Amino acid sequence: MPIRWLRAHPRQADLILATALTIVAVVLHIAQVDTSEDYTEPAWWTVPLVVASVFPIAWRRTNPILSTAIVVTAQVVAEFADIDGSGFIGVLVTLYSLGAHSVGPRRSRLLVATIASIGVLFIAGLLVDELDIGSFVSSVVVLVTAFVLGDNLRRRREAADALQERLQRAERERELVAQRRVADERTRIARELHDVVAHSVSVMVIQAAAARRSLATAPDNAEIALANVESTGRQTMEELRSMLGILLRTSHEAVDDPDGSTGPALSPQPRLVDVTELVTAADDLPVSLTMSGDFKDVGSSVDLTGYRIIQESLTNIRRHAGPVSVVEIQVERHNDGVRIRVVDDGRGAAADAGGPGYGLVGMHERVDAIGGQLAAGWRVGGGWSVTADLPLSARPGADRTADHETIR
Repeated sequence: MPIRWLRAHPRQADLILATALTIVAVVLHIAQVDTSEDYTEPAWWTVPLVVASVFPIAWRRTNPILSTAIVVTAQVVAEFADIDGSGFIGVLVTLYSLGAHSVGPRRSRLLVATIASIGVLFIAGLLVDELDIGSFVSSVVVLVTAFVLGDNLRRRREAADALQERLQRAERERELVAQRRVADERTRIARELHDVVAHSVSVMVIQAAAARRSLATAPDNAEIALANVESTGRQTMEELRSMLGILLRTSHEAVDDPDGSTGPALSPQPRLVDVTELVTAADDLPVSLTMSGDFKDVGSSVDLTGYRIIQESLTNIRRHAGPVSVVEIQVERHNDGVRIRVVDDGRGAAADAGGPGYGLVGMHERVDAIGGQLAAGWRVGGGWSVTADLPLSARPGADRTADHETIR
C-alpha cells in the first residue's frame, strides 16, 4: 500500500511532498489566484524565490537546520517583496521538522534568528496595516505550536529508543547472568560428583584388597568382595555416564573465575535420610515431614539430588512465599524410584513476579543429570508446589530439558 511504502521510505516521501507543494506554490504564483492583494508580478527572480520557500523541505530529516534556514529566509524575503506563493506552509513544515529532527546550539541559534526575522515581518505588517492583531496572534500560535509538536515528538522518540536500549541491555545481562549461574551450578554438581566417585573408588579399593588377602584362605569371602567391587564399579560408571554430557557442555559455557579461586572445601554429602535434620533446623517454617519406604539402596547421586531439592524448596519458600501456615514435605520410595513433593500455602500468584528463580534452574539441572523429572508451579487455590520423580540410580545419557514445566 502507498502509506506503508511512504513509511518505509521517509526520504522519498519528503521529496514527493516537497515537489507537490512546490508545484502548487509556483502555479499559484504564476496564476495570481488571489487578486484581493497587490502582489508583485511573476518574474525571472520571483519563481526561484517561491521554489526556495518550499522545496527545501525535501531535506527536512537529513538536514533540518539548513532546510529551515533557506525556507524561512526565502519566505521572509517573499513577504517583504509582496510575492504570492506558498504562504507559510513551508515555514510550518520546517519548524516542525526543526523540533523533531535536530538538537544542540545550532538549532537554538537558528530558532532565535527565525523568531527575530518573522517577528520583524509581523511587526512591520502591523505598522502598515497589512496584518491585524487577530491574524498576528493566530499566526504566532500556529508557528510556535508546530515547533513544540515536533520537539515533543523528538523527546518521546528518544525516550522510547532509550527504553528499548535499556530493555535490550537488561535482557543481555539476564542471559549472561543465567549462563553464569548454570555454569556455576554445573561446576558444583561436578564437585559433588567428585565425592561420590571418590567414595565409590575407595570402597572398591578396600574390597579389592580384602579379596586379595582372602583369595587363598577364604575364596568364598573373596568372591563376595569381588562381587561388591563389580556392583560398585557398575553403579559408578552409570553415574559418570549420566553426568558426562552435561559436564562437557558446561566446559563450553562456563565462565572462568577471575581470581582463580577453587571454591570452598569439599564436605561429606547429605542424603535423603538427613532431611529430618534439615527440617528440624527449619524452625522458622511450619514444616510437616512424611517419609515412607526404605532408602538404603538409593544411588548416591539420587540421594544427594533429593536432599538438594528439598533444601532449595525451603529456601524458595522463605524468599517468595511470604507468610505460610503449613509446608508439607512428602518423600515416598516406590518400586521404581523416589517421589519428592514440597507444597506450601503462601502467596501463590501474588508472590514476587520477578521472573524465574535461579534455584529452580539448579534443581532442573540436578534432576536432568540423573534422568529424573521435575515439575514446579502455582497450586490451584494458591501456594506453590515442587514435585520431583527420581530414579533409584542415575540413568546414563539423561537429558530432559524439553520436559520442564517450570512456571515461576
